[in-house]
Amino acid sequence: MFKKRLATTLALASIIVGAFGLTACGSSSGSASADAAETAEESAGEYTVTLYDSDGKTVLDTVAVAAGETVDLEDPTKDGYTFMGWYATPELTRVFDSTKAIEEDTSLYAGFAQYTEDTRDFYIVGSGESEVLAESNWGAVTGDAQKMTKEDNAEANVYTITVKLEEGDQFQFAMDGSWGDQRGYGYLATTEQDGTTYFKNSGSLGDAAVKKSNIEVAVAGTYTFTLTTYPSEDVYDTEDEYYTEETKENFNMNPYDTITFTYDGE
Repeated sequence: MFKKRLATTLALASIIVGAFGLTACGSSSGSASADAAETAEESAGEYTVTLYDSDGKTVLDTVAVAAGETVDLEDPTKDGYTFMGWYATPELTRVFDSTKAIEEDTSLYAGFAQYTEDTRDFYIVGSGESEVLAESNWGAVTGDAQKMTKEDNAEANVYTITVKLEEGDQFQFAMDGSWGDQRGYGYLATTEQDGTTYFKNSGSLGDAAVKKSNIEVAVAGTYTFTLTTYPSEDVYDTEDEYYTEETKENFNMNPYDTITFTYDGE
């Protein structure tokens, strides 16, 4: 009888110890899950902005930004170069919008340009009802009326031209009638002023990028255009199936060249 009671007592003790172990294990697991959830919640409230040099590989800095907040960045410096801004793509094709809230880990790329004298001439080429573009006839004529004037500036390459244009006119700027080194819609710093849209994208032939799209005039009048160039930063689409060394200037683009304008009225 004693042996039977002892066996029963040992069995009950074993059950109690096992139950306690399970309870403790469950408590530990629940605590770990809660900690993980809390950590995930904390990390979800903050994102990392990684700042790269223009090579797309060299990390300049990392910045922690609260979710939903904008990031305020200082301009980096590089000897002999001018900082052009932060870009959202490693190809420097899209300028980063600093007013946009950060909602995920983000990579930004610094754009730097080095001054080199530009020895090219640029012309307005296109077609339309205005005298200057009717004569141009898509670049068939590149005369004095179409030629931009290059400023005498030892630190920047700045070209200007003042022309009277009609609504519906289409044009770009290029170095010759063959549209070499063309600078189109995508190079405009803005298409609006004081709430008025003056230009729109009229497209281009084939699969040309927006930078090579024609600029269409939305408001007739007299305009002064300013083209600023950075020739040392020109790139060439050598992967295009039609690219050749003889026609390379037709595959030329630049991440920093810009077109600005003033509207002088009708």
